[in-house]
Amino acid sequence: MCKNLQSTGVRCGLILILLWMMLFSVARAEMSEEDAPFWGVIGKKMSVHRNASESSSTLGTIEKDTVVDVYSKGRTWTKIGFKDRTGYVLTKYVELVQRKNPFDGPMPGTSKHVAVAFVTKDTSFLPEGYRYPIKVTAGSYLSVHTIKEGKIYFPYRREPEDVRLSDSALELIPFVPWDEAKPGDLLYAFTTFYSMSMSKEGNAGRVYNIDLATKRLTHILVGQNEVFSFNAICGPYTEENGYKSAPILSGESTMGFGGGVCQICSTIYNIVLRIPAVIEDMNWHSQGGTSYLPAGFDATVSNTKDMKFRNILPYTLRIEFESLDGVMTAFFYRAEDSSET
Repeated sequence: MCKNLQSTGVRCGLILILLWMMLFSVARAEMSEEDAPFWGVIGKKMSVHRNASESSSTLGTIEKDTVVDVYSKGRTWTKIGFKDRTGYVLTKYVELVQRKNPFDGPMPGTSKHVAVAFVTKDTSFLPEGYRYPIKVTAGSYLSVHTIKEGKIYFPYRREPEDVRLSDSALELIPFVPWDEAKPGDLLYAFTTFYSMSMSKEGNAGRVYNIDLATKRLTHILVGQNEVFSFNAICGPYTEENGYKSAPILSGESTMGFGGGVCQICSTIYNIVLRIPAVIEDMNWHSQGGTSYLPAGFDATVSNTKDMKFRNILPYTLRIEFESLDGVMTAFFYRAEDSSET
């Protein structure tokens, strides 16, 4: 009996030691995680949560403009380094997130697209919960997230799930990885959607401005180590520069000359997030974002705010832009040899 009690006590002691070692290992893992691949800037004073949930306990408060290590970024929560451990903050308040080594892959939170689809005949798709289908005119281009079982899947505005189209009315153009691209190859494309409704106040001006800025973004070359400035090409946003008054989302007012060009800028910005590049300057509309992209993936411009990126690829980029009946798509190509600088 005494031997059994002694044996049981030893086993219990060993179990307690093992449990303590496991807890200690978890704590050490929290304290000394692998190096974060990204960094970002906190856009608002806020609480840091232990887990990715508003109901989770807090680790403390982080100040606005703090530069932080970023481990991962999702639509709602971003995992950051905080006081020698990791915690979670709302993604919409973490700005300028970039990969420390841009050649290691795309920015966190982005989806990888594989091709662009040229629409050969009028078609439509119906997002879940929508009453009426969204029309897509022949001649449009759609950036494709995935292809399977005769259908393409792609994001639509802020919908959590991709929408789909049959590939029977499409011609697919695959993307070429940047390190395999030959002159003239398509590296990436990205699509966003805009309203063509003429019943909305000022929307006719917005559609006009989108068409005008689209034409100005045709055949733009960005040389090796050169900085692309959106405002240098499309600005200033004034009546004298051809723009009409239209709804704007910068928070400064509800109408302004050049309303609509921010969506063009945001569309280009979403390619910059997915290829090796260095973002030199960008600004969000607000922490809440816009209707045409998830929060944290838009980029506003104005006469005082720009979007700039540096081309760090070993060749010249060529930027093209297409907009047609509510669908806009930006394209990044490896420039043809005659365009290399």
